[in-house]
Amino acid sequence: MATKDSTPSSTPPPGRGSAGSKGQGPPLEQMLADHYLKILAQAPVLIWRANTRAECDWFNDTWLSFTGRTMEQEYGNGWAEGVHPEDLQRCVAIWLGAFDKRESFEMEYRLRRHDGEYRWILDIGRPMQAVDDSFAGYIGYCFDITDRKKAEMELVLARESAEAANRAKSDFLANMSHEIRTPMNSIMGMSQLLAFTELTPEQQEYVDGILASSEGLLAIINDILDLSKVEAGKIDLELHSFSIRRSINEVVKAQMSAVVAKGLFLRPEIAGDVPDTLVGDQLRLKQVLLNIVGNAIKFTNEGGVTVSVTVREDRGEVVDLEITITDSGVGITAEAIDRIFSPFGQEDSSTTRKYGGTGLGLSISSKLVELMGGRIWAESRKNAGSSFRMVIPFLRSEEQLAPRPPSRSEARPLWEGKKLDILLADDQEASRTIMSRLLERFGHTLHTAADGEEVLHKWRERRYDVILMDVEMPTMDGNEAMRRIRELELGSGRRTAIIALTAHALKNQQEMFLQLGYDGYVPKPVELASLLQELKRCLPSCAVRQDVPSAPVPPPAVESVDIDRLADILSSVVPLLQQRNMMVMDKVNTLADAVPEFPMLSQLNQQIKQFDCTRALQTVQRLCDELNIRLDRPL
Repeated sequence: MATKDSTPSSTPPPGRGSAGSKGQGPPLEQMLADHYLKILAQAPVLIWRANTRAECDWFNDTWLSFTGRTMEQEYGNGWAEGVHPEDLQRCVAIWLGAFDKRESFEMEYRLRRHDGEYRWILDIGRPMQAVDDSFAGYIGYCFDITDRKKAEMELVLARESAEAANRAKSDFLANMSHEIRTPMNSIMGMSQLLAFTELTPEQQEYVDGILASSEGLLAIINDILDLSKVEAGKIDLELHSFSIRRSINEVVKAQMSAVVAKGLFLRPEIAGDVPDTLVGDQLRLKQVLLNIVGNAIKFTNEGGVTVSVTVREDRGEVVDLEITITDSGVGITAEAIDRIFSPFGQEDSSTTRKYGGTGLGLSISSKLVELMGGRIWAESRKNAGSSFRMVIPFLRSEEQLAPRPPSRSEARPLWEGKKLDILLADDQEASRTIMSRLLERFGHTLHTAADGEEVLHKWRERRYDVILMDVEMPTMDGNEAMRRIRELELGSGRRTAIIALTAHALKNQQEMFLQLGYDGYVPKPVELASLLQELKRCLPSCAVRQDVPSAPVPPPAVESVDIDRLADILSSVVPLLQQRNMMVMDKVNTLADAVPEFPMLSQLNQQIKQFDCTRALQTVQRLCDELNIRLDRPL
């Protein structure tokens, strides 16, 4: 819109063809124009007209009623007084740009109503043609879109609020991940250290149970912290062959401490016709069973719990199993049994106070069973125990599983590359101690730092093969320390491998750390095998070459071995091994100096570093037999 001409009346001004001779009526074109303007004057939308000079020269009655002004007030520059000051310059620019090109336009702006309120207007302008097809100016139609704009603004605010809430939730989950994983790192680290020691079968079973439960807990934590899965409401099943009997036994074993503490029994009953090897998501099935069995134990004070598995229907390649967990506990009322599978559902408010829990377990279990294609329901009577039944379809598997997988305490990872000089940065003293002891067992040299400034100081003084960098540290965090190291390395031709060793473990964070400049990423709690694998990936020179076999180094002649010195060393090593004294680790360098190239001695060194006392004593025996050494202390 541009300036308007002033006209003394509210009637349409004469058109271009209105100048006729005296006594003659107006020409047909003018009559038609006046006729249509009279029609448009009563139209229920705001309409304006502009002449060929981009000057608005007419407004319909609806416009005038909306603004509360007369035609005379709107002519000239009067109309501009109603446009919101923040919108006027933009509107004029759109109008003049469209007029110069004689093309249609649409724009939105705020126009003051007769009551003083600004209303949002959608203004649609179209060029007009005269009867002879010449350019005759513009006509515009305006619609009140205030309600739509309010809805759009509310939607924007809602979206911004939702995004802020999501950011807050992401920050909360990231912090929770860190807080949960930090103690988990100590639990799993100590368990892995314990697995390196000589264990009785009973102790080995306990360590396996700790590690298995820790891994199960970590898997559940990972899914809780995976925002995309939580918000999309979906969890992807991982289908693999597994042993149903082994899974049930692992669930029973994991719950035995709670059962023994309450003086209950917990027994599995698996029918003979149940196929042992099936295809399904073993982790999800065990998660469901742990939830329901744990609940059954919690609500049972006398008697016990039975986990039974039968074949509900055999359909050839698919077998429907019915799994029933029956307890002799307090039972559930008929009124409450329908709501126990809903989120936070409890029989009544006193349940949480008396027994604990959030009421999420059965809801999660129900959704997981449905995801696996099954269904779950409960049967119970108050003070007469409960039965939770589920029917789940599984594919049969032809895969032959090993009778017993290697126990976690026996499956010790190996390091066959060169020994590394490692700087470990972590503000938690327990984490530094655990990681140092674990990695020193593989012959690596560990230096530690408690914050980023100490990392920079030690990095300037010594060249390390790799830095294991915790991200959140006081004084200077890991990201800042890594950034400064990368800046100092520019142009030097030197690059130190830096691996983020962090309790931040959301799914999208690994890529983020790599983009920041880290060479690798290992989440806490640290699984030793994963850390060693990442070290090999980030330090290719550490990988053992398989293409060119190295020539075997012949053992030194027996005559070149200082038998007396070696006997003295072994005499001091044997009692430490027999007592399972950690001070035996200090003897490694002494042994290496005594016979540096003796293969059996290298094996003994490795066993001592792994604190494998039993095998180390066996190796000492073989050394003594081969070198004819007699020790003062019998083996």
